[in-house]
Amino acid sequence: MAHCLIPGLPDEVSLLCLARISLALHPVASCVSRAWRDALKSSVLYDLRARFGLQEHRIFIFAPAKLGLLSRKHTQFYLIDPILLKCRPLPPPPILRGYPYGFHCDVISLGRQVSVVRMCCGSFSDCHGEVFCFDVVCGVWCMPPPSMLEARTSFASACVDGYVYAAGGGAGRDFVNLKSVERFNLLSKQWEKIADMKNERYMAAGIALKGSFCVLGGCQLTQEGTYIMHDSAEVWDASKEEWKFMPTMWRNDMRKVAAVKGKLYGIRYCIKKEMMWYNEDKKQWLRLGSLPETLQGDIDDDLIGVGDHLWMMVKDANRKCSFFSTNPEKLPLSWTPLPFLFENYPSNFCVVTL
Repeated sequence: MAHCLIPGLPDEVSLLCLARISLALHPVASCVSRAWRDALKSSVLYDLRARFGLQEHRIFIFAPAKLGLLSRKHTQFYLIDPILLKCRPLPPPPILRGYPYGFHCDVISLGRQVSVVRMCCGSFSDCHGEVFCFDVVCGVWCMPPPSMLEARTSFASACVDGYVYAAGGGAGRDFVNLKSVERFNLLSKQWEKIADMKNERYMAAGIALKGSFCVLGGCQLTQEGTYIMHDSAEVWDASKEEWKFMPTMWRNDMRKVAAVKGKLYGIRYCIKKEMMWYNEDKKQWLRLGSLPETLQGDIDDDLIGVGDHLWMMVKDANRKCSFFSTNPEKLPLSWTPLPFLFENYPSNFCVVTL
């Protein structure tokens, strides 16, 4: 039958076979037939991959030009394949206006697509934000999703059970700190408001942990004009539609966190940088070990959970960025350098699960 995906097999069985093809081979497999090309791009196939644990990850990176400028003359978007350990530059969005300074980009994973939300700050704080959207599967910039219900930047975000959450952040010319929260429904493709958090949280961390959305740390501007750092977290209880306050889930001496296999890891900044993990039974952070000497000192770090590994993005004083990987379940920790080097600072990233 000409319309069959694989002759002699029902389409339901054929889709199960196609779901097992690695994403790296999709461009070649799409050349087999038009039916294969359409099937490999369908949402049904990605639902099957998720159901049978065949998901793969990609890391989408936004990096301004060397001087911090936003310019089409420099490639500022990259996609990393953690399995093949390959990084490819992406073309800029079709329309990209540049500012010499005063902008911030938030990068959010919306299923197989990545939304890049650019908000202007400082003297440009009253200009409109711009939203771009990249389809990781098709490899093209596509129609952006609807704008958020409330303009915000430097917010906490994570994808949990078919929703992408955006919590807190800052907004407006005066950069008011927010405690409002909204979420994007991946089926209806619409933003919807949910209950506010108990605290305003600017530059908080957003994590998906065991089926819950967690907002950790962040800061809040007081009436006296000073910032206070939160030493707590809030977890969204979807069944009760309310926030659960977690007073011990964050430390003021930590800034970067990531989740791997249902466990929360973070970097503690004390005399020496240390790796920590959160023990849910004891409700406290426990030490895993110090970072190597090469990762100490005046450098900036970011943590990324990729499969069963922790990745660390390291930005040194020479404005170069490199990556290291470790399995947090194997002690003592051993950090392996990865074959990626950026000459400019990636300012934001997200992990896309396919």
